[in-house]
Amino acid sequence: MMRLLITDLDNTLYDWVSFFARAFEAMAAELITLLGTDKQTLFEEFKLVHRKYDNSEYPFAIFELPSVRRRFGDLPAQELKAKLDGPLHAFNSARKREMRLYESVAATLEELKRQGITIIGHTEALAVNASFRLHKLGIDQYFRRLYALEAAVVPMHPDPDRAAPLLNRPDFIQLVPRNERKPNPRLLSHICAQEQVEIKDAWYVGDSLSRDILMAQEAGVTSVWAEYGTRYDHNLWNTLVKITHWTDEDVVRDAELRRQAKSVQPNFTIQSFSEILTLMNQK
Repeated sequence: MMRLLITDLDNTLYDWVSFFARAFEAMAAELITLLGTDKQTLFEEFKLVHRKYDNSEYPFAIFELPSVRRRFGDLPAQELKAKLDGPLHAFNSARKREMRLYESVAATLEELKRQGITIIGHTEALAVNASFRLHKLGIDQYFRRLYALEAAVVPMHPDPDRAAPLLNRPDFIQLVPRNERKPNPRLLSHICAQEQVEIKDAWYVGDSLSRDILMAQEAGVTSVWAEYGTRYDHNLWNTLVKITHWTDEDVVRDAELRRQAKSVQPNFTIQSFSEILTLMNQK
């Protein structure tokens, strides 16, 4: 019997690859025009800043790009923000347009909560980004807690007063140390203990065989592979690869996880988030 659902966020509840890549490309197009630089140079500069913060999901890297510094010098923060308003607006507009839940996600979460299922979010996204998405998509109300990655280096924000409220929820947000990132079966055991639920009554749903499903199986949690989350435009994925914060060591680690995941067989495979309800009622 399911009493606890732990769910991944990106490409399980919404298509992160597509919305973020499109938002980034919109920002990059504006920057190329503004700075008179080329795409390859711009992407390489973003990659360097992303590696500094060990995080690719950082649009405010724009303030630290060498091309921006060469173009505008050492302007005060608010003046530089005004100069870069066009690219930032392009990012925000594309994100607002493209970021949306997969079909049936909201209704399924609502029904699970109505039935008394505890819902926990678990993501490798930074807490500030993950909590922003849950709030903007209107589904944070269904979650008891969110386990999200702590920042390796606290990045700058041009408007700190707007960012702070997203993290000022210690009862809701649980910061995960970077050395405890997925796949980490110990964390799933901790979550079950925290929620006073036995392992046998916990389910985990996610799109990654090598991170989500492998982890769930090692923890003894019922695993549900959200296969639909693996379907996206691979040209958009290639954009993300070009600006990734991953080091060579990260690439090697990922390759090893993928090798291990080849033998992984999830307990269930779903093509829509709502299928969780059907599976739950069959068990």
